[in-house]
Amino acid sequence: MLKMTDVRKIFRTDLIETHALRDFNLHVKEGDFVAVTGPSGSGKTTFLNIAGLLETFDGGKYELDGEDVRHLDDRARSRLRN
Repeated sequence: MLKMTDVRKIFRTDLIETHALRDFNLHVKEGDFVAVTGPSGSGKTTFLNIAGLLETFDGGKYELDGEDVRHLDDRARSRLRN
């Protein structure tokens, strides 16, 4: 099971903040099939990187198989991902 609640990801530079995800919510149960579509720049790759534990997020909650992944270190994220 994958559950994301109010997930936010902001990319920052010295001059600009780009909100890649704003208050993103998703609940995928075991056996569900999900397709990710949308226009360029809509946050698809950012979502997939966060879902795959390849990238961190700035706010909200993400549970994978009932485990909150927000504070996992790199080793724990790799173990869970694999």
